[in-house]
Amino acid sequence: MPRPVRLPILILALFATDASAKVLTGRQVFDQTCHTCHSRGVAGAPKFGDRAAWRAHLAKGLKVLEAHAIHGYYGHSFMPPKGGNESLTDSEVRAAVRYMVAAVSTQRPGAP
Repeated sequence: MPRPVRLPILILALFATDASAKVLTGRQVFDQTCHTCHSRGVAGAPKFGDRAAWRAHLAKGLKVLEAHAIHGYYGHSFMPPKGGNESLTDSEVRAAVRYMVAAVSTQRPGAP
């Protein structure tokens, strides 16, 4: 007769499964979630790559942008928590914010 699995072992197995889940990059999160609004400027979202649209947001600082992306923002624009994708981790959302900020922060040859 097989021995029953002890509860602590079962719980550890569940956590081990979650820890091995693939973590998405900032670009992957953008492509899967953020692009819905940030590619077209929906609900006041600054468009990806549009420096002028990001200027006021960048002035708030990266920590504020990350907090708004994670927890949501309801002011002059609308940002649902985690872009409406609650399955994202806070780290994945931060990576997406950094990805979008990098697109308007880096100096490219010939860029104004």
